Amino acid sequence: MPPSSSVTRTIRIERDVDDFLRKFGEREGVSVNLLVNKAIRRLVEWDIYAEKFGLVALPSSLIERMMERLSDDEASELGRWVGQNLIPEFITFWFKEVSLQAMVIGFPRLQSRYGRAFEYEEHVDGGKWTIILKHSAGSKWSVYYEALLKIAFRDMLQTDLLIEKTDNQVVARFSIK
Repeated sequence: MPPSSSVTRTIRIERDVDDFLRKFGEREGVSVNLLVNKAIRRLVEWDIYAEKFGLVALPSSLIERMMERLSDDEASELGRWVGQNLIPEFITFWFKEVSLQAMVIGFPRLQSRYGRAFEYEEHVDGGKWTIILKHSAGSKWSVYYEALLKIAFRDMLQTDLLIEKTDNQVVARFSIK
């Protein structure tokens, strides 16, 4: 969601929560107001939908260990399945439509910010797009992300991608006319 003008609202919070926020804010050099706004924004942009969609939080070490057990072919097949099934459902559920904006900007930014699976950047120059997924989970995750992106973009945006990947990063390039 784009930032909007602010509104002043008085809320009542429990004393132990206020004490924690005040101490944490002092330690981090930020205001309680900033911490509360971040928490509310996360609730509005992620938590409400994540709970309804059935997302669960797991330690990254567990997820990485599970991926290590897969062959490259199995990681690729999993990526194709997610790109074909879960990504369209996720985007429709969150954004109510499958669009370039949701696919290239909305979904990956939310996934990067709140899902913390990767760092995300996009660049566009006259209809030529570059998106970067920077992760630190190894080559099988790059295989997974490559397959996911290829199938999702092919099926949802009728766009083919050129992919470059390393063990910890996937770069996808494509054009939209």
